[in-house]
Amino acid sequence: MSYERDLSISRSTSSMRNLIGAEVLVIDKDQKVQDGLVQLLSHANLNVTCAGGPDEGFEHLEKRFFSVVIVDLDTPIPSGGLTTIAAVKSKSPTSMVVMLTPRRSFEDAVKAIRAGAIDIVLKAPASVPYLKERVMEAASRSVDTREVTTIFSDAREVHGEFLKLFMDAERRAQDCVERLAGRDPDQVAEIDEIRLLVVAKESTLAQTLNKGAPRGYVFESALTGGQALDRCGSNEFHYVLIGSDLPDLPSSMVVRSVKAQSPESVVMTFIGPRPGGKIEIVETTKTTTIIDNFTDPTQLLDRLGELAEAYRAKSHERRYTQAFRERHYDFLRRFIELRSKIERALGSLQSE
Repeated sequence: MSYERDLSISRSTSSMRNLIGAEVLVIDKDQKVQDGLVQLLSHANLNVTCAGGPDEGFEHLEKRFFSVVIVDLDTPIPSGGLTTIAAVKSKSPTSMVVMLTPRRSFEDAVKAIRAGAIDIVLKAPASVPYLKERVMEAASRSVDTREVTTIFSDAREVHGEFLKLFMDAERRAQDCVERLAGRDPDQVAEIDEIRLLVVAKESTLAQTLNKGAPRGYVFESALTGGQALDRCGSNEFHYVLIGSDLPDLPSSMVVRSVKAQSPESVVMTFIGPRPGGKIEIVETTKTTTIIDNFTDPTQLLDRLGELAEAYRAKSHERRYTQAFRERHYDFLRRFIELRSKIERALGSLQSE
């Protein structure tokens, strides 16, 4: 029994030590309530910040993290605190919210819990000890959640860095094998002919580009989105340029379909040539503008050498990646599974 009591005291002391300096935000228009909570919680080694309304409270939330946010149900208007609770949880998901209410209302209590509050405390002298206890518990829970969230976030970051370092090491090893075999690993694969498909409702641009293109570049034309998908399904194109005003399908749909059925093709979208036009490369998570004001086909012709070199380099990199996947399939499968678990855990912690 003595050991259990000592262990309990040790845990309690550790918890109190972890809470020293924890931040509590009070959103209540009543100055007397603010003063009372400052006095009550400061004695528990908590730092208390008060706001007379939601807007002031949100300003504090933008500047620093609060373990606990105490929200008055009737600030700034009767039942207005319900909206405040939802906004607090949106701005600071790991903050614990406690609602103060001057009246017993089952309906308000249910709405507060749904909005994200962990408890509802009646504004009454008899509730003061319970309020202090619940704020302390909430602060401890918030601190623990924040620590676990940090651990998972760090694990995710290190996890990704490890994969990158592993792939870099594999690439160096593969380069060594190439050199031992008498091959230059830095030599970018040559492509005899760069084939580009121009998808536009008129063939004029493709014809103009074909006439001006140097040897080794071939431009072909597709007049509709459907025709483009047929061409990409039966032919290999290094670049696919998709216009913004196709007669049959939205260009965004054609972009997604081409990327899905021809993952090795580089997909580009274009507007013009005309003043204010542009050409962009569509990547998985972003677009990169390569010509900001596309007014003349010669602008694209001037970039052909650069585009060809970029495709060769990308093809070279793709071979590295494919070789890595083939050698370490089981590792990558476990890597993806673990990363998914980390993401789910982080999502769960942030939604508490």
